[in-house]
Amino acid sequence: MSITRRQFFARMRKVGYSRSRMQMARNGVTYSKDDIMVTIPKGHEGTFTITGAEFSGIFVEVIPGRSVNWGTPVDTADLGISMLEVCLGLCSGGIVLLTPERIAAEHRYDA
Repeated sequence: MSITRRQFFARMRKVGYSRSRMQMARNGVTYSKDDIMVTIPKGHEGTFTITGAEFSGIFVEVIPGRSVNWGTPVDTADLGISMLEVCLGLCSGGIVLLTPERIAAEHRYDA
């Protein structure tokens, strides 16, 4: 069962985010913590934007039968969680975005 928008924003406040004084879009709600800003559209939860972090970008939910032609695709069916939970996980550190650089750094070893 996925979380509601109300639960999502409550959990964002719990991990230290607060509603930003500067809203990044009219059709979304922006929360910030230090230099990190997270914007969630008001009408749907299929996308979200994170700026100011090492994992900055636009994250888009993968819909079966459609190709994602922009942003970072997130297959929520494979993960078993909703997009709001993915956003919360990224912002709280519970989910780590694997980039090619991070994978290479984790597999380096000293011979």
